[in-house]
Amino acid sequence: MIEGAPLLVGQSLELWRPPLSGALRRREPGPLVARARRQLEAARAAGLARVALDVNLGLGEGVAPAQLANDLVWAASAVRGAAPGVAIWLDCGSHEALTVAVAEIPPPVTVNAVFLERPGARDLIAVAAEAGAGVVVSPADRADADLDALLRTAAHARELLAESGIGEAWFDCLAAPPPAPPPAPPSRALELVRAIAAGHGTPRLRPLLAAGNAGYVANAAPSLRAALRALYAALACGAGVEALIGPLEQPSLLVAAACGGPPPGDRAGRWLR
Repeated sequence: MIEGAPLLVGQSLELWRPPLSGALRRREPGPLVARARRQLEAARAAGLARVALDVNLGLGEGVAPAQLANDLVWAASAVRGAAPGVAIWLDCGSHEALTVAVAEIPPPVTVNAVFLERPGARDLIAVAAEAGAGVVVSPADRADADLDALLRTAAHARELLAESGIGEAWFDCLAAPPPAPPPAPPSRALELVRAIAAGHGTPRLRPLLAAGNAGYVANAAPSLRAALRALYAALACGAGVEALIGPLEQPSLLVAAACGGPPPGDRAGRWLR
């Protein structure tokens, strides 16, 4: 195991995309399990043992929360059955669905994510705490927010989490998931990683960054996506990130996580501005 590497959260279990969407609909676990195992094996081969898998239903628009919860529980159970003990991150745009699902999946499990601006955030945090789950707090749709505003959101999150008695808590430093207009500069996320990493208080917020789906990566030419993900992951490691979300099948992303990154302020960091 490589010491000092961030937690790696595999993002490739996107159940809203074909072919996994079809497998989910048919309740066919094979494709889901195969993709989960590929990610775990790739990380293990790179010497990276701290791995979680993000079971992702996307925004879940147009689907009843009860159905989303049922889908999350089925998919998470299929992955956990094939890889006992693996940490599961439950990823869905519905607080209501997450509140149901997190109570049914045994730890280790993390709710990804709690949006403080949306209804049901307090209830979701309370249920997660009771279930022994971790949470990711995300300042949703804040592409126009400056660093001070985002840090105020983090302070508010810490207050709510302290009231609940939550254990592990993460703060999503991407802060402006695509396609939120206008796109926030990548440098802002790195500044936020550094600020959250240096922060104090109880519970401690751990900085997290989704290197795999940042807007400027998703919109880049396909031939550049892998290189940009790896660059961003390396810079995030240099800034003190403690968890990276990305496709673990990508070798260069694993190398970036294993080796850390350039120090803040180097030429690569200035280029991202």
